[in-house]
Amino acid sequence: MTRVDLEVRHLRVLLAVADEGSITRAAAVLGLSQPSLTAQLQRIERTVGEPVFVRGRTGVRITQFGRGLLSRARAVLREMDHLLVTSLPADRRELAIGDAGLLLAAVVPRLERDLAAAGTAMSIRVHLDPAAAALVAMLRSGRLDTAIISDVIGFELPKTAAVHRVTVVPVEPVFIALAAHHRLAARPAVDLADLADEAWIINPHDNPGWMASVRAACAHRGYQPRIAYESSHMAGARAFVATGTCVAIADPLSTEDPGVVFRPLIGDPIRGRIDLAWVDQCPVPADLLRRVVAEEYRALVERNAGYRRWWAEHGQILV
Repeated sequence: MTRVDLEVRHLRVLLAVADEGSITRAAAVLGLSQPSLTAQLQRIERTVGEPVFVRGRTGVRITQFGRGLLSRARAVLREMDHLLVTSLPADRRELAIGDAGLLLAAVVPRLERDLAAAGTAMSIRVHLDPAAAALVAMLRSGRLDTAIISDVIGFELPKTAAVHRVTVVPVEPVFIALAAHHRLAARPAVDLADLADEAWIINPHDNPGWMASVRAACAHRGYQPRIAYESSHMAGARAFVATGTCVAIADPLSTEDPGVVFRPLIGDPIRGRIDLAWVDQCPVPADLLRRVVAEEYRALVERNAGYRRWWAEHGQILV
């Protein structure tokens, strides 16, 4: 690889590693394997002639040379993004939108109705991914125009200049999924300390901030959660929960299945936040997107009795 082979995609690789602070996390965001990303970094560093990062057991540290290079890379990518925006057709008629949760099922039909009522014919393409970092990466690369980001309070994703974000729901609780016959299911809310002896099932592809928050909250109560099961299939995970062999964290907007109930945690020790994110080339005004997301979120709260009770006391939407 020669110096002239350095391309815009290589600059995005460098910035992903810098923003994530970890080759492992950057590989997940970029959709690459860790060995592939490591090999790319080695080729890039040979090209520029200096190490950009110092690898360590806890992540990567940017070198002094790397700081200067990354500063220039960000400037180049800002110009490239501006070029892409100004070259978009004025009559663009497609919106690419992403979500990490359940909200898009309500937001997309509402957007289609509102846009049609305003005389704007636009198709909407949807991408669902439980990893919020992957949605942000798709926004940065131009594959998405906007996304609903479910972030973890205390373990937030790093901000990036290319992606605008505004908070819609400042605090969203995490509920616990339990078998309907579980010893704690009759309680209106569950103390996290009472789950010390439980096995847990997790989605290995979820935002890693959720599990980090669970571990931190459990450690505060004197134990570490025992991860006995992994499932990226929601129905499969709920089937395991229904047997009573494990518990799981749950989106408060979820509806209960036969055999599974959702209960809030006392004190809300694991909390998230709902943000709307978008990039400059988004063909739909951010104010419209924000209003629709806020209104449809509130409507979903009303359809869920357990969350409705929590919301009556604690809920807030920023409009």
